[in-house]
Amino acid sequence: MSFITVLLGSSLGAALVTAGFQIWNSMRQGELQNIQDKLKWLYGPLFFFTRLNEDLFNIYRKYQEACAKEYKDKLPTPENAQDLQQQLDQLLQEGNSYIETEVIQNNDKIIPLLEKYWYLIDFDDVEIFSQFLIDMIMYKRIKDQTIRTALIIKKHIGSISFMRPEMIERVKEKFGSKIEREKELTLGRRTFCRKIRSILDRMLYSV
Repeated sequence: MSFITVLLGSSLGAALVTAGFQIWNSMRQGELQNIQDKLKWLYGPLFFFTRLNEDLFNIYRKYQEACAKEYKDKLPTPENAQDLQQQLDQLLQEGNSYIETEVIQNNDKIIPLLEKYWYLIDFDDVEIFSQFLIDMIMYKRIKDQTIRTALIIKKHIGSISFMRPEMIERVKEKFGSKIEREKELTLGRRTFCRKIRSILDRMLYSV
């Protein structure tokens, strides 16, 4: 009988297996807790608000499409020109309100999340989230300025976005991958625990 066989057939072997399992389990539990914290405090809420913004952007685009379809080819007459312009302005204003009100309100909830839970941000997300914060800072600076001033800023500094598509897609991707990893860690741990218990039982009963 080899040394390994003797070792594995002894209480010492069982103790070594138990210690190895405890180390492995501690590492897995630490990763699981980290992912759950990220989902609960940051990426979960971010997914909710960015998904909501995505839907609001789609509603805004539908208003733009409606304006183009209903008024683009209509030739105003002296009698109805003012009425058509008022209808168009009202429709555009209603569409814009989804961005200027609801989206901005959502963004105002995202900002404190990023500031409070910055330590939970994945390293490869820092640049995208920082760009979002910069966009919001710039938006608040120029929202009450004249159109001419805003255009000059856009020309020399760059465009300002209420929320860039890259951020929406990144949060969606990270939320999904973390949910899947959480499932893997939870189910994998349960399966591994059952196997370890079975091995330990056989070892202990064999001595």
